[in-house]
Amino acid sequence: MNGRSPVDGVSDGAATVHAFPLRRMLPLHEAAAYLGVPSRRLRVLGLLGAGPRPAVRHGRDPMYRVEDLDRYVGILYDRARISLGEQVRQRQEWRARIVVPGGIAADGRQEPIDPCMQMLTLDALVSAGGPLALKVLFASGLGLIFLSHTPLLWRL
Repeated sequence: MNGRSPVDGVSDGAATVHAFPLRRMLPLHEAAAYLGVPSRRLRVLGLLGAGPRPAVRHGRDPMYRVEDLDRYVGILYDRARISLGEQVRQRQEWRARIVVPGGIAADGRQEPIDPCMQMLTLDALVSAGGPLALKVLFASGLGLIFLSHTPLLWRL
């Protein structure tokens, strides 16, 4: 193989090899540990559409690409207006802390938590879940007003 591709569809008999970057996939609990948040929070972020988008689903469990998780962390840091130097310092400190196990979750699994990511993801949860909560409260209030004026409720 000479490293050149055939011109105008002429085949030289050699195959062209394309190298694709390594895409590492993480299940939900490993992706949550990589981010520094509890797995329940990552699941709720996904349900609200405020978290990283899973690449594939393996049965019921979502699988995340490391590149997508890094991009999501960058978006959160940019949204909080944290400088690039501080972002790098925070993530390096977090990766060093992952090596040493932190707290232990209730089910005995080790689940380290990054305080900075806790705050950033809480902001994302409030931003995405706030309007949804207001819509649910509004609909339940209308239902309560409707039911309070029906004779069926007066019989109870």
